[in-house]
Amino acid sequence: MSDTLSDLVNGIGAGAAYSAVGLLVLIAGFAVLDLATPGNLRDQIWKDRNRDLTAVAASGLFANATTIVVAILSSNDELEKGLVDAAGYGLLGVLLIGIVFKVVDWLTPGDLGAMVAHDDHHPAVWITVVSHIAVGAIVAASIS
Repeated sequence: MSDTLSDLVNGIGAGAAYSAVGLLVLIAGFAVLDLATPGNLRDQIWKDRNRDLTAVAASGLFANATTIVVAILSSNDELEKGLVDAAGYGLLGVLLIGIVFKVVDWLTPGDLGAMVAHDDHHPAVWITVVSHIAVGAIVAASIS
């Protein structure tokens, strides 16, 4: 096999492995958010079209994806290190985003989970969205 073809096959294999790890981290992030909010997250987004909850979920996914991308980019073509970093830092981001959601809930009056579940366009949603993105940036920046 030529070097070019071999590089392509290895690259596709690495891409598939990174994609699998990334998908698992994103699923974990969605599951944590589902636990943090009342009701069924999927139903509230796809059936009820809850825009506030969609913004919160999207910001968590974006934050987790940012962490995964930086872990991959910092792996220096070391597949095993990159996969471990993507999984480890990705799951750290999932955990921290779950904690931040609860901290914002604790700091704001009322029940943030209930607020986002009712799609009344509550301003606290934007604090949560920015907090998620900030956590993703901080975790991504911590990768060396």
